[in-house]
Parts: sequence; C-alpha cells; structure tokens
Amino acid sequence: MLSSNLPSVAILWTAHLLFSIAEQFLAFVRWIRKKFKSVSNRKLITSSNDWKKADLEIQFAVRKLDKIPSHLAVVLGPEIPNYELLAQFIHWGLAAGIGYVSFYDHKGILKANYHRMLDYVRQRPRDDSEQIVWTPNLKPTERALPPRNGYRHRVVVSFFDPEDGQKQLLAATRTVTDRLRAGSISTAADVTVELVDQIIQDSNYHIPDPELAVYFGAICCTYGMLPWQIRLTEFIPLEAPSLAEVTEAHFLNCLFRYAKCEQRFGK
Repeated sequence: MLSSNLPSVAILWTAHLLFSIAEQFLAFVRWIRKKFKSVSNRKLITSSNDWKKADLEIQFAVRKLDKIPSHLAVVLGPEIPNYELLAQFIHWGLAAGIGYVSFYDHKGILKANYHRMLDYVRQRPRDDSEQIVWTPNLKPTERALPPRNGYRHRVVVSFFDPEDGQKQLLAATRTVTDRLRAGSISTAADVTVELVDQIIQDSNYHIPDPELAVYFGAICCTYGMLPWQIRLTEFIPLEAPSLAEVTEAHFLNCLFRYAKCEQRFGK
C-alpha cells in the first residue's frame, strides 16, 4: 500500500519544493527592485546637487571673461546622440548667459528626435526666471521668437542637419531673384553680404550666426554645417575623450579659449 503511494508523494513533494523555490526567487526579485529604486533615488538627488554645483561654478567662472558667445553650436560627428548628456549644454548655456544653443547632427538623428532631449530638460528643475524656447515647437508661420515676458535668462534651442543649410541658401537665392524681377533690387551689384544675411535671418527667427562651435574628438570637420552662417565661427574642440566624458570643465575651457580669440573679420 505504501509503495503504491510513493509516486504521488514524490510528485507532491517536488511540487512543494518548486513552489518554495519560485516563492523565494520572487522575494529576491522584489528585494533587488527595492534596492535598485533606492539607489536610483539617491543618484537622482546626487545628480540634482551636481547640477546646481556645476551651474554655480559656470556662473562664477564666466565673470572673469571679457566676452562670451551669444550663440553656441554643438557639432556631432561620428558620435551617437546621447540626449541626456547633450541636454547639459542647454543648462550650461543658461548658466553662462549664452542666449542661443544649437545642435548640428549631419546624420539628422538628433533633429528628428529632439523631443527626447526636451524630455530630459523638463525633468530637471530650473529657476522661474529662466526660459527655454525650442524653435522646432514654433509655428512655421511665425517669423520672430516669442517675447521674453519678464524672464531674466533665456536660451533659444535649435537643431540643424545638412538640409537646413542648403534650403536656406536656395530660399535666399530665390528671394533675391524675385526682388530683382520685381524691381525692389535695382541691379546685381546691390546684392550684398548684408542683404543675404538679412534675408536668411528673416527666415530663421533672426537668430544670430554661431560665434562658437564646439566639437568632439581631434578632427575638426563641419560635416556640411550651415555654410553661410559659420564663415566667422570659431571651432574649438571640447578635448574630452568622448561625449560620455564631457563635463562643465571642458565646456568652460572652450569659453576661455574663445574669449582669447581675436576675430579680425577678414582684415
């Protein structure tokens, strides 16, 4: 009789053992998740403190500079866009008093997915006196940036790829041709650098040309970036091994090097 019940007992014992193992495993998974959440929260608090410290260091450092760029461009080469890390340049620009921060990616990935960077920027708290304007969010019919509305600090964020430079030059050429035909421009001799500048700025929210462009790695390449707008731009390497290792110190080093540049404007 006992031997006939052995298979049933073995099955029940095995099922109980498996259930106990599964229960312990689930308890272990819950413990790991709890610990991971706790560590993540601590990292978030540490990151918040680091952000504030970095902003204060930048604000203090730029007081020593005779000039800072009004428009900073961040140029991506072979790097894969890291939206969280690139978002730091927006906050650093705000802290330094830079009014325009643009990102150029010759692959077009960053421009197509700019909202991912926007999400990271929104996660970070900022002062009520600061305003961030995202040009991709502006309506195509708008020709000017929105008013400051009392904000003491503002940064205008833009994203470009190779098509932007070509389209702007083609549009400017078309406008000049139309004006020549209409008679508002008398002769071709009246087509000046200042006129083309004005036409391009009219179509681009009157954003000034970038005065400083920073890039990663040891090779300086424009990758087809806005050929008209960068003719007077200073290109300075961030001198970080990779995008993942860029800190506010690399950013400040570029600002200090830019402040020492003597721009002769063709003289």
